[in-house]
Parts: sequence; structure tokens; C-alpha cells
Amino acid sequence: MSHVNGKMASTSRIDWDSLGTLALTILVGVAGAGIPFVVALARVLAVGLRTRSGPATGLAVVFGKRLVKDQPDPDYRARLATAARLALARPDLRILILGGRTGGARLTEAAAGAQRLRALPDCANLSIDLEQGSTDTLANLRNLRTLLAETGRREPLTLISNRYHLARLDQMASSLNLDYRLCAAETLVTALRSTLPQRWLLEGFYLTWFATGKLWARLTRNRRMLARVT
Repeated sequence: MSHVNGKMASTSRIDWDSLGTLALTILVGVAGAGIPFVVALARVLAVGLRTRSGPATGLAVVFGKRLVKDQPDPDYRARLATAARLALARPDLRILILGGRTGGARLTEAAAGAQRLRALPDCANLSIDLEQGSTDTLANLRNLRTLLAETGRREPLTLISNRYHLARLDQMASSLNLDYRLCAAETLVTALRSTLPQRWLLEGFYLTWFATGKLWARLTRNRRMLARVT
């Protein structure tokens, strides 16, 4: 039976830390003539294009994505299909799907993902747990770390997501001191053919934003901000 964390994250409070570091990131990018963004984009491409699609070790973690009409979109379906392939190749593999309710959906990302995964051939009896309280990548990883601490699990993690998203996962999971390896949800050819250029560009901006915010937190010794990113 799946363990379900039913806590929903509050989205009504203004996140002044994020807004402040967003403004600082834009300022840094402009002052640096865009070079910080170019460097970050190069890392997004390097990590995304070189990461393998398996095998899985330890716990397979699938990152949710905003639903479309309460259903996983093609990118999310690719993540789930990869998890299914890895689990069928290794029957003892356990899967954890992350993601709360976003964008006005009736289902959480995790619940919709579990429904889709169990509907795939030979996947009805897979061992699937859900985390349903997080609504962004950093919250996904922080809640994952909390769940691992609560259950006493110390196994290595296999983090499954689309290639354009992997560098951000790598950056944040490393900052949170998780024991993990990355796993690409799609083949290299599929990613190059179907991923929109703006996806890679946006991820480069996200990398710069996180790095700028973390550096600012360290320089200002802001314990509240540091607690979120380390």
C-alpha cells in the first residue's frame, strides 16, 4: 500500500526572499553582460545531454510536473515511463512520486502520476509512494529529504526527470547534501528533437537564480534563506 503525505503547501504568502533574489539575479545578469546566464545554460546543456537513462539504484524518485486537464503532459509521461521501465527491469525497486496540487488541478501531481504509472502494462502492482505537499523543485527535494529522515532510509536516490531539468536537480540536490544519481527521462535524440529551446534557456536562468540567492544568503549570513537551500 502506498504511503501518502497529504499535506498541501500554502501558496498565499508572498515570498519576499525569492522576489529579492530574482531582482538581484536580473541585476547580476545585466551587469555581467549576460555571461552568467550563458555559463549556466552551458551547464544545463552539458548535464542534460550527458546523463544516462538508467540503471536505477536505491529509491527511484519521479518529479511531478504541472498537470494539463488533470493529466500528465508528455514530459511528465516520459518521466513515468522511464520509472516503469526501470522498475520492471528490477522488481525490488521502489518508486516515490513527488508533487502537490498546482495550477488549479483537482489532483496532485503525484496522485495523477501514480494513476498513469499503474495504468501502464505490467505496472499495476509496482511499489509506489507519494509525496503530495511540494509544488516546486526545491520543495520537492526538501520534502524528499524530510521523508527520508522520518523513515530512516539511507539508500542512494535515482532522480528521474527530463534532460532540460537535470542540471537544476543536480544543483539543488547537491546543495541539500542528498546521496543521488541523475536519470534522464528521455533519449538524447528525443530531447533534442522535442524540447523547446526556451526550456533550456529558462533552466539556465533558474540555475543562475539559485546560485545568486545562495551566495547572497551566505554573504548576508541570512540563516532563514540558508535553511531553505542547504
